[in-house]
Amino acid sequence: MAWRPHPKHARTNPRSPAGWAVCQRTGFTFNARKLVDQKQWRGLQLMSTNLSVGPPYVDIPQRQLGTVILPPDPLPLIGALPEPYAIDEIWPRLLQNGRPRYLQRSTCSRSMQARTYYQQGQF
Repeated sequence: MAWRPHPKHARTNPRSPAGWAVCQRTGFTFNARKLVDQKQWRGLQLMSTNLSVGPPYVDIPQRQLGTVILPPDPLPLIGALPEPYAIDEIWPRLLQNGRPRYLQRSTCSRSMQARTYYQQGQF
């Protein structure tokens, strides 16, 4: 009696025959009862991708493909104000000999700029 060569992943028992099926990811032949339905995150739950895959080739579902649920923002502070950093408000455009160079017709107060630089101990 001639025997058909069997695929690597399929097992055959003449006393209890079982069907074979093809893995939809790799194309290898497996016993049909061993194929697994591939699942993937979609929204808030795992859902089927409608692929029948052999057990060694099943992908682990990736959580980053699901919906990210962000916690609510914390309660705001009452009367919160930004820090009054004077240096953030003054922008000398160029430095000349270590001192700010002022543009002609500058609308920014030079006395306010000088006071800020002397307070920081730079001059």
